[in-house]
Amino acid sequence: MKLKLLLLFILSFYFNCIKAQTYTGTVKDSANAPLHGANLIAIPDSDDLNMAFSISDEKGRYRLNLKKDSSYVIEISYLGYQKIIDSIIASRDIQKDYTMHFSNESLEEVLIKKKMAVVVKEDTTIYRTDVFKTGEERKLREVLNKLPGVEVDREGIITVNGKKVDKLMVDGKTFFTGDSKLAVENIPADAIDEVEVLDNYSEIPFLKGLEDSDKMAMNIKLSEGKKKFAFGDIEVGGGVEDRYSLHPTLFYYSPKTSVNVIGDFNNTGQKSFSMQDYINFEGGYLSLMDRPNASNIYNDDFAQFLRNEDFTYNKNEFGAFNIAQEITSELDLNAYSIISNNKLKTLEEYNITYIDEERGLDEFRETRQNNDLFFTLNKLQLRYRPNADEDLTYDAYVKTSSATANGILNSFTPVDSTFINTMAKPDGIDFTQHLNYSKQFSFEHTTTLNVDYKYSKNENDNDWLFNEPIFNTIIPFVEEDSLHLFQQVNTTLNQASLDLKHYWVLNNTNHIYPALGISFSDQGFSTLDEQQLDSGEINSFTEADFNNDVHYRLVDQYVGFQYKTMFGDLILKPGLFYHYYLWQVTQFADEITNETKPVVLPEFESEYKLGGSEKLRLNYIMRSSFANASSYANRYRLSSFNRIYRGNENLENQLYHTLLLSYYKFSLFKGINYNFFFNYSNRVNSILNTTILEGINQISSPVYTNLPNETYSFRGSFTKRLNDFRLTVDGNAALSSYRRIVNQNIIAYDSEHYGYGLRIRTTFDDLPNLDVGYEHEFSAFGSDNFQNRFVQFQPFARLEYDFLNGFILKADYEYNYYQNQENDQVNRFQIGNASLFYNKLDSAWSFEVEVNNMLDAKFRRENSFSEFIVTDSRVYLQPRTVLLKIAYKL
Repeated sequence: MKLKLLLLFILSFYFNCIKAQTYTGTVKDSANAPLHGANLIAIPDSDDLNMAFSISDEKGRYRLNLKKDSSYVIEISYLGYQKIIDSIIASRDIQKDYTMHFSNESLEEVLIKKKMAVVVKEDTTIYRTDVFKTGEERKLREVLNKLPGVEVDREGIITVNGKKVDKLMVDGKTFFTGDSKLAVENIPADAIDEVEVLDNYSEIPFLKGLEDSDKMAMNIKLSEGKKKFAFGDIEVGGGVEDRYSLHPTLFYYSPKTSVNVIGDFNNTGQKSFSMQDYINFEGGYLSLMDRPNASNIYNDDFAQFLRNEDFTYNKNEFGAFNIAQEITSELDLNAYSIISNNKLKTLEEYNITYIDEERGLDEFRETRQNNDLFFTLNKLQLRYRPNADEDLTYDAYVKTSSATANGILNSFTPVDSTFINTMAKPDGIDFTQHLNYSKQFSFEHTTTLNVDYKYSKNENDNDWLFNEPIFNTIIPFVEEDSLHLFQQVNTTLNQASLDLKHYWVLNNTNHIYPALGISFSDQGFSTLDEQQLDSGEINSFTEADFNNDVHYRLVDQYVGFQYKTMFGDLILKPGLFYHYYLWQVTQFADEITNETKPVVLPEFESEYKLGGSEKLRLNYIMRSSFANASSYANRYRLSSFNRIYRGNENLENQLYHTLLLSYYKFSLFKGINYNFFFNYSNRVNSILNTTILEGINQISSPVYTNLPNETYSFRGSFTKRLNDFRLTVDGNAALSSYRRIVNQNIIAYDSEHYGYGLRIRTTFDDLPNLDVGYEHEFSAFGSDNFQNRFVQFQPFARLEYDFLNGFILKADYEYNYYQNQENDQVNRFQIGNASLFYNKLDSAWSFEVEVNNMLDAKFRRENSFSEFIVTDSRVYLQPRTVLLKIAYKL
């Protein structure tokens, strides 16, 4: 109640501080046709007020929010038309229409004399940033947040008119991976001249309109003084308890060469490279959806170290280097290297309840980890464009990783206590090559050829030291004071594919796209589990059905087509593909599987444009995918102290339907943005794990089944901008119904999740800016044997205030309330951070005091649940850190 009253008081204060009048109307040409994209700038007579800006929509409508009883000069401009200048006093709401007339000047003269604030032309929008900058901006993030329709969230993700930017470039060259996070946090604000947004972006210009790209790219154009110039800054910081940070950035740009260098060295708990960054390096979530074994990326030995977001200690040494070079007018080079060395310590505690048909068993578990991770990510791209009708691109990616993880795990149940020392040493290398050749023979005929090759090798040595035997009926331990189990897991992959696609334009409204291809995958997977005795001898587990040496080959040959037709604003694109699979599995050189299978996969896409900024899309596809070699390894291996996994050589391809319905609408005139998505998935044939549960011990094995598995999900958001306030309401729902096999019983599970959120953000120039809101989540999960219901409530508040000509205050606070309604268990958690930054105008020096974990929270509480496990976890945090930072702009 107190929180709500405080929120109402703050909002009432802000609403009373700002009184605005609306100035609306339409902009048309002399033929009375609406002009879309006309710029309207309201310049105040008083230096104490800021200008207002608007862009006319498809119907020519505009809206300006002006300070009451203030005088303004209205400037209206549109390429090819004479500028209109008008004067008004905003004493009341005003409605006024304008008619523009053609200019006698040439287009070149217009572009030189009248550089518009925003230019909208088909799929391209250009922002001139000088119109919107106030001089207080530090990095690209602050500049983008002041552009109409552009937002940057806390994770560095950019959206324009509610749509996510998929690729970021600087002066037409890809910035590092193309991910926006490094750019928004490092590119200086004063280096930016224009921001160009490219919707329906295609890497190859002559494929635009053929490949139906829904991607959005952003190109940062540097100011003329930065066209051949080195710039950047260096930031150093120190604090109590030997905390430190060093963050240098250096950028060099010229018309033919760009070099970017970014470093980050700290022990303050600020991660330099996260799991989200890794996913972006792998191509992003949309790219992963099209891969047959995408989930493996989240669970591989490399990713498990990146998933740690909370820790008691974290030391980062991070460096990134990127170069883009125009070798000749036809040949470009783009390369980057990312190097990271992390040391982190974690402490986690779990209260776990295991649920089976008879009873629930409780376990308390404590894990301590001391991890060292070193990795590099590298890319080289060569692009050859001999003319406007040909494009040849070669990409080479190399990823290397090595780590050492030492841990202590203690497990307590009413019937047993287990103590384990663990050590893992994963080491891996991935090498990927991609060749793309595209040629437009004529307007009617265009062909693309893609050739891919990937090689990877990963090794992981695990050492477990147990105080007592585990899985007594399966693992033949020799009794000693301490039990030392050694495990080796090796995987290799050679994968190649060739895809050929032809775009045949029959006429302006009908296209046909035939395609064919082949992919070949050769995987090796071996495991060794054995006991190392105190005497130095080895107790082999081979006779107990442990240890694997699997060789798995998969060939996928396909042929098919897509047909595209257009009826006005409606686009229909059905497709049909025939796949012929061949797969073979050997275990210790003995063939255990040799199968072939034909599969027909239909698909359908459609898009209906209700207006320039309103779309309705429907996508359906039937997908087919195979498991990897480890799932076919039909002998035991230990995957955790209480889990044993055994593969199955009789697995086939998974087959499932996916349907996506989306609706998008944006109106700058009304200040509204809608985004709605509905997803449906139905697995016809799937690979599921069967589980034998005995106490806390689990024995799992995959099976190929047609058990029902359906998922419905919905998410949507509505944003309304009113003067300097932005209100966002969002909601989501997910319903799943599926079957699992536990203790040889088929159990039906139902999962429900609902949530909604409310957020209010201000965009004042002279007052403190607030971002406040809350999220409310409801979850239910159960079967005939048990039911669990959970409620989560998360209010948050963020403050940013520019004051006293150079000071910037930032603070954030988050509260988390979680309740398990079945046992009335309640978890509460709160965390906050703050910083005070100072930079005198025109000074190269800046100073900042930063406090992380300001409330000195000891741990973060989280809850999760699955088919037979309910977990309450406490993840311990790095204590409060106070840091003084000094930065110098180069």
